Amino acid sequence: MPTYQRLIDSLKDPKEAQQFRIDLIRKIEAHTGRPLIVYAAGFLKPSPAAMLASMDESDMVGFSDLIEGISGDAIDVFIHSPGGSGEAAERIANLLRSNFKIVRFLVPHSAYSAATLLTLSGDEIGLSDKSALGPVDPQVLDPYTRRYVPAQALLKGFQEARKILEREGPKAMPVYLPLLSKYDFTIFQICENATKFAKKLAFDWLKNYMKIKSQRAARIVKFLADHNIQLSHRRAIYIEKAKEIGLKIYDLRSDAQLNADLWSLYSAVDCYFDRSNAIKLFENSRGVSWSKNISVQIEQRIPDAPPVSPPPAPPEAMEETSKVRSL
Repeated sequence: MPTYQRLIDSLKDPKEAQQFRIDLIRKIEAHTGRPLIVYAAGFLKPSPAAMLASMDESDMVGFSDLIEGISGDAIDVFIHSPGGSGEAAERIANLLRSNFKIVRFLVPHSAYSAATLLTLSGDEIGLSDKSALGPVDPQVLDPYTRRYVPAQALLKGFQEARKILEREGPKAMPVYLPLLSKYDFTIFQICENATKFAKKLAFDWLKNYMKIKSQRAARIVKFLADHNIQLSHRRAIYIEKAKEIGLKIYDLRSDAQLNADLWSLYSAVDCYFDRSNAIKLFENSRGVSWSKNISVQIEQRIPDAPPVSPPPAPPEAMEETSKVRSL
């Protein structure tokens, strides 16, 4: 029976499901000879859960719990995350590398953006044909649209507008000046700094931890961090492309047992998110198993109170409304 269907059918009780995950972690540890910690986010849920599942500096508490009491030089990190703060990724990487000489990230499903950036601090990244990494070009909050946008796209738009103004002069001002006037120009410096920050972390980690030579590391960074190459921040980078660009990849398909167990563990984690209000899970086989949750407000109607209907509109208003709706 397919893995996810089997888990849906068999894991009904939350305690039983938790024990199933922990037993799987122990089974994987026995197979690899390394401790395994789980950091997963429920970002595939509909909003608002997806927005709250991003990596941030509060995750340091979870990672501190996960590694506390673990001895030895090596560790495996199961990661499933949409990314988030590059600064948080730097802190988590520093914590892991300060405590372990060998760090391997295992990505059974997805590690995007800052989560991809974090995996670059490992000695290698475990991927399969179900796995995906993503671009590491930073996103910034556009103060005009109030949406997160690629920093490089915002910079490019500004540069294009400036070129047109220089080329066409006053006749272009009515089009571009109202738009540009809405921005505090420090935003463009913030975009440049964010891009430099992501590239520097990626380059340094590739050199220092994956032991990749400078020229190749620079090419990898350009591929991962250039929005003009990727075009979409959520574009998936699959195992073959990850190998092709020169990342040190552990092909999980070469170890059928590990690959199957990791997918079972991911499926169990996904079931947990689907059946709970959790948005992040921190778990290991040494007594750590807790989550961050969101509160869900359900609108309730008082049974004895009949619904209130609006008063009927006068005939003229109804006639006018029908004209508008017919457009």
